[in-house]
Amino acid sequence: MKVKFFSESKKAQKLSFEIKKKVGNILKTGKYTNSDYVKKFEDKFRKYFKTKYCVAVNNGTSALHLALLALSIKKGDEVIVPSLTFIASVAAVNYVGAKPVFADINKDDWLINTKIIEKLITKKTKAIIVVHLHGLMCDMDKIKKIAKKYNLKIIEDAAQAHGSSFKKNQPGYYSDVATFSFYPTKNLGAIGEGGAIITNNKNIFDKTKRMRTWSHNKYNFYEVSFNYRMSEFSAITLIAKIPFLKKDVDKRIEIANKYKKQLNLKSFSKFNQKIKKHSYHIFAIRINKKKRKNIIKHLKLSGIDTNIHYPYSLPKLKFFRIKNRNTNSPIANQISSELLSLPIYPELENRKINYTVKKLNNLI
Repeated sequence: MKVKFFSESKKAQKLSFEIKKKVGNILKTGKYTNSDYVKKFEDKFRKYFKTKYCVAVNNGTSALHLALLALSIKKGDEVIVPSLTFIASVAAVNYVGAKPVFADINKDDWLINTKIIEKLITKKTKAIIVVHLHGLMCDMDKIKKIAKKYNLKIIEDAAQAHGSSFKKNQPGYYSDVATFSFYPTKNLGAIGEGGAIITNNKNIFDKTKRMRTWSHNKYNFYEVSFNYRMSEFSAITLIAKIPFLKKDVDKRIEIANKYKKQLNLKSFSKFNQKIKKHSYHIFAIRINKKKRKNIIKHLKLSGIDTNIHYPYSLPKLKFFRIKNRNTNSPIANQISSELLSLPIYPELENRKINYTVKKLNNLI
């Protein structure tokens, strides 16, 4: 039996007619980027997340970059970031010339450890980037309390958190700005690439909106800026997919619960389900690092695709180890060597879930 790590072929068939029709409209108008469909998507997305403003861009990294610029984070500033996340979360800090300061993670949920954040704050600290890893939101009450105490900005990297919530509030509610990725495998993925910024702050909205497209005003420019526009083609696919998001997240939760119940190894992330809704962009378990490579190999031989998100702890990467203080993150170092991501997507059939569980249980 073949179990793909990700597939949405059935949804693609459902959306085919609608998307082809809208592509025809785009071809007729000749407006291929940052036009009517992008504006329509922005309106739908901000309403879904109950924020005042949305700025659509070409990918999630660009969204983070513009968010930092809009908050006036600059060279010499420090930004606290979790040690376990995709490199884009930290690369954006380097783009603006600031310095990422790494905070280790919790053992139970693999999110930024709020207990150590205050120890990392200096006079140079200007912001905290919180990453809702795998689709689980951080403890935003504690983070907001710390940010208020030290007058820090909060950026939510919600690239994996479409459909997640903390105390029934979604990304964008607790922060100055939240950013998203619409990479095809995301809970809300474009057929292509895409990203977005949501905020309730008019100044952040105005600055990110103008900076995504060169900051020009007819015959003049506000500042040196970027070409981070979203294409109309990406926008139409996202518009078509937004109505499926809630149902898709519910299905991911259902699959995650089956894994939790049937797997003999109970090393998945632990969290309070009364206050957090995990949207399960990724379902990962911890495997003994000495056995992980062999288990991946044998699952592959059985037709089961898996992945590792992420095989590195950021402070241990050579680039960051040389340039940054506080590279000691023992929990992130350990967990990054153990995580194994299992297939989880709305089209995943029960028989394939059961097959994956059976093979993994036998191996372990």
